Amino acid sequence: MTKRSGLQAESKKQLILKVATEVFAEKGFNEATISQIAKKANIAEGSIYDYFKNKEDLLFSIPEERMNDFLSGLHEHLKGSRGALEKLRKLIWYHLRFYEKNKDYTRILLRDLRQNPRFNLTQAYSMIRQYSKVILEVIEEGKKEKSIRTGIDPYILRDLILGSIEHLTIRGFIMSRFPNLAETGDSLYDLIVSGVEQDQMIILSLQDLMNIQQKQRLESRLP
Repeated sequence: MTKRSGLQAESKKQLILKVATEVFAEKGFNEATISQIAKKANIAEGSIYDYFKNKEDLLFSIPEERMNDFLSGLHEHLKGSRGALEKLRKLIWYHLRFYEKNKDYTRILLRDLRQNPRFNLTQAYSMIRQYSKVILEVIEEGKKEKSIRTGIDPYILRDLILGSIEHLTIRGFIMSRFPNLAETGDSLYDLIVSGVEQDQMIILSLQDLMNIQQKQRLESRLP
């Protein structure tokens, strides 16, 4: 294969992934078909099988590409950050912003991929676990520098952060409109840090955050 043909093949693969992301997001994995993807990409249906074994293989290839982008961008954003709390703020904001900028991918991840037990065996899932380890490292850094209480269970705090982010995102889907996620980053960070800094149990009121979101949406409609 020549260099030019190799680039053309990679370009075609990227086209298939892009269109598949749009089709899966719109129709859902179960309802979407390879023929629909091929038609929208304006390519022969058989050519998709030159790059992917089947529809599920195509589905699992989408998060692998996106997680590469996510992790490289995350490490770039965390460079130069001083202290665990600053890193935690950036991490929360970056995660929310990534979901907001990648709506189709996020819909597939939370609706289709998380429900598929075979997803846990993929390279993409391993990359998600890498991200989870980054969060744990930031929490442990905070405990060492005394900015996060030493008695905090890092795994519970990690799950609290990820669960809160996904809860906000899923709520946007249920309401049939995507919330302005990035703007909730500071509010979510403040609620979490107010718990880990004080000598008390962590109490995170997602309803308070929802009320802040609703107020922001109402204010944005004012003349």
